[in-house]
Amino acid sequence: MKNWLKENWFKVGLLVVLLILGLSFAYYYIVFLPKKEQNRLAQEIQKQTLQESKEIKEREKTQSLLDECLADAETSYSDQWYGECKSQGKITSKCISLKEMTFNEYAKQNNIPDDGKERLDAMFDFFKQQNECSCRLPLANADRINGSLEKSKDECFKRYPQN
Repeated sequence: MKNWLKENWFKVGLLVVLLILGLSFAYYYIVFLPKKEQNRLAQEIQKQTLQESKEIKEREKTQSLLDECLADAETSYSDQWYGECKSQGKITSKCISLKEMTFNEYAKQNNIPDDGKERLDAMFDFFKQQNECSCRLPLANADRINGSLEKSKDECFKRYPQN
């Protein structure tokens, strides 16, 4: 055996080197490259998820701003209509006092407890009564106020476009 090793040391060394090179290539192509590709894909998916999350937040923010703008337009419309009715003397004194008070003042005036179902029912009743305080306006006035509402809504949609 010692003689064989002495005579074939170059072949054994070459075989060991080839074995090491083969294992190196195998490790590179079987373990390293797939893991590298997997990491790249994971990073790409993470970037895409982050981008989608940003887009969703941006859409939600835009939707929230649009909703707020539309609510302000509706409030302005309601206030204009009420002011027009009031200026023409078509609103009762009960409606005037109801429209000009807050819910907390209404609750205190009607002895409504601070919590519970009774307070929630009272809140719905309060806003329902406020909304019922209206009148019929002459067509020209109604058209002007309705046109103002439409213009305000159009401005909201221009300012906060939806995708």
